[in-house]
Amino acid sequence: MAKIIITENAIKKIAAYSTIECYGVVGLAPKTFYDKILRTLKVEEYEAGVDVDIKSNDNVKITLYVIIQGGTNVLEIANTIISQVSYKVKQLTKIKNVDVDVIIKGIKGEE
Repeated sequence: MAKIIITENAIKKIAAYSTIECYGVVGLAPKTFYDKILRTLKVEEYEAGVDVDIKSNDNVKITLYVIIQGGTNVLEIANTIISQVSYKVKQLTKIKNVDVDVIIKGIKGEE
């Protein structure tokens, strides 16, 4: 029988692209100084702002580090991100329990 394996990296990409599509999101922020260096070197551009912890085949915890646009409703944007990322990961991977945390790393001023 065939086996399908969804890697942590695949889930990171789904989460990252789902996040940057949300209104009010400027981008994903590097979590650590090491991630900042990787971003400078153009390695793992979007995934640097995403942590994925696969608890089991049906349970995943995703933590997103985001930068949002100033002058927007932070709570509304965070809830939209949680909803969108959870929906997309469930839809594309068939993982039943997707727990999403959003950490606002910065707010970019209005221009």
